[in-house]
Amino acid sequence: MKILITGASRGIGESLAKYYKHQGFEVYGIARDEEKLKKICDEYFVCDLSNLDEVSELSKKLSDIKFDLIILNAGISTPHSSDFPPLSAFKKVIDVNLLSIHALLEHINFKDSKLVFISSLASLFGAPTSLAYSASKRALNSYAESLYFAGIDVVLIMPGFIKTDMTKNHKFYMPFLMDLDDATLRIAKIIKKGKFFNPFPLKFYYLIKLCTLMPDNLKRKILKKYAKSDIVE
Repeated sequence: MKILITGASRGIGESLAKYYKHQGFEVYGIARDEEKLKKICDEYFVCDLSNLDEVSELSKKLSDIKFDLIILNAGISTPHSSDFPPLSAFKKVIDVNLLSIHALLEHINFKDSKLVFISSLASLFGAPTSLAYSASKRALNSYAESLYFAGIDVVLIMPGFIKTDMTKNHKFYMPFLMDLDDATLRIAKIIKKGKFFNPFPLKFYYLIKLCTLMPDNLKRKILKKYAKSDIVE
């Protein structure tokens, strides 16, 4: 089985690449770090996913390869901050987390592949300190859902906090923080099962859903107290 993984040189992508390689599958990786890709993947492609022209060219190169599983994992975020993000930073997050996916899939024949989208529980609410990340992941959910209803084999995964390079510098409390190895096994099981909608951990998901049912004025008070964002003043 041929597996393509974006963001395969670190975090969840690296862990999944190692997992599937250990299982004996043929792993193709996409990332910027060539040295790490060499050590992890059977085949690799060095690509800056924020450069959409570069991603489009890579898509053309991959058009002749039949992938059984495509894991669209790569993602970035701006630092959590109460400041309104500059356009350049906002655009880069949207480009990597959303537009690069469409650019990559444009020339790939994925009709008979399983597409796995790694989103986030942060997509379920608009966090004022991570405007770009929450917006990009919510849009990703809609994108995945559209392909799913079009008849494509799609798995949408929305993890909570996982111990990776992206979360290690967070200064705030991260409820239900998961070990990377445990999260990887959880994700692999979800992919094998093939169900479309997959938020986890469920306790965190239900807590977030409960919060979304609160009156708006109460939600704003909570965000003012804990997020301390200028945006909600």
